Amino acid sequence: MKIKLFSILFFCITYQGYAQGNYSLVQCIEYSLQNHSSTEVYQNNIIIAKERKKQAISYYLPQINVNSTVTDNLKLQTNIIPAGVLSDEDISMQFGKKYNSNIYGEVTQTIYNQPAIYNIKSSKVNIKIADLQQIQNSESIIFNTAQAYFQVLVYKEYKAKLQEIIQSYIQLLNILKLKHQKGIIIETDVERVSVSLKSAEYQLNEVETQIKNALDNLKYTMGLSLESELHISDSTNYEQYVSFPEIASLNINNLTEYEINKTQQKLLEYNYKSQKAELLPTINLFSRAGKQGYSEDMSGIFDSWKDYSYIGVSVSMNLFSGLRKSSKIKESKLVLKNSYTNLHLAETGYQLTFQNSEKNLLNAYNNLNGSKDNLELAKKILDTSSLNYQKGASPISVFLNDDNAYKNAQLQYVNNLFSYMSRRLDYEKNKGTLFSFYNQLKNN
Repeated sequence: MKIKLFSILFFCITYQGYAQGNYSLVQCIEYSLQNHSSTEVYQNNIIIAKERKKQAISYYLPQINVNSTVTDNLKLQTNIIPAGVLSDEDISMQFGKKYNSNIYGEVTQTIYNQPAIYNIKSSKVNIKIADLQQIQNSESIIFNTAQAYFQVLVYKEYKAKLQEIIQSYIQLLNILKLKHQKGIIIETDVERVSVSLKSAEYQLNEVETQIKNALDNLKYTMGLSLESELHISDSTNYEQYVSFPEIASLNINNLTEYEINKTQQKLLEYNYKSQKAELLPTINLFSRAGKQGYSEDMSGIFDSWKDYSYIGVSVSMNLFSGLRKSSKIKESKLVLKNSYTNLHLAETGYQLTFQNSEKNLLNAYNNLNGSKDNLELAKKILDTSSLNYQKGASPISVFLNDDNAYKNAQLQYVNNLFSYMSRRLDYEKNKGTLFSFYNQLKNN
């Protein structure tokens, strides 16, 4: 499906200039992606995964060690030569000298270690998971920043509408006061408008507080300090970007979370294979070369050295470990089996989530159109009521009621528009096209 432009896109298109300190939606998201603290965390996780890959590979590289020792044989071991070999009686002998020194270097090279091979393969999978988690985090940042941005916009729209209402009440109140002074209307009519004016002013104060809180939430989402100055670009020409949602099918492979789950399942497969491979032999090639010195006193242990060296192959195999290995194999097999079941359940869950977001988007679209129709009707009724009141054909109470109805219709329309934008964002996220959509925003 050809992806539709998001309903909030106008905020980026219609804002041609970029003033210092003013942020459009795209600029807010770009700032969030670069400065949110979680971005650094996931970048570090990628580096950690790469370092662990090096550690896994190191087990198959030569291991080189150099050691040296100096030994004081406080009491040399006594060895017995049995009778009949050299004499008719047992002979007690002590071999060696009181002090000896030893310095040697040894090299070990793994020839075959199947668990280590699977560990190397697993480390590559871990890097892929870290990359996918970074993408998932970026998607969350885009989603959260856009949601917070939309919340600021809707409150700013509330404020603008209330300011218009207050100005109209002030003008009407001045006219009514003059009429009252001339005895054309009664004082109650003036008081009705005065009460409505105060009510609108109270609402304006409340909305200003909500704007501050919404801006603080946006700052937090962007990674800005709450003390920072933040102004966002604004426009009201967003109706043209609202469109009927096309019915689409879900390509589950577009979902980053699904890709992470599939990749993690690969880790479980390697873990199961690695546990089974513990039963296989491990083959190592080793060699050592060194020198030894012997002396009856400490000062002479470095005067005379005797060279030695050897090379060999070791094969080790664990034949019995108290059923520990067989138990681990069974455990890892069951964990892997559960992962297949959970992944299948997740696939169904992703499909249902997408269908719900699609339905919610359609409902939001219908509600928005319904509120638009109500707004147009309320405007017509208000115009008629205003005209009748000016002619004296209806009391001011009718006019004020119709005016309140129109005001509520305006605010309801703005609220439904925000709901549509929020649902569209959720729809793009559950379809796996949120990041692609963001790239489209940047290119417009």
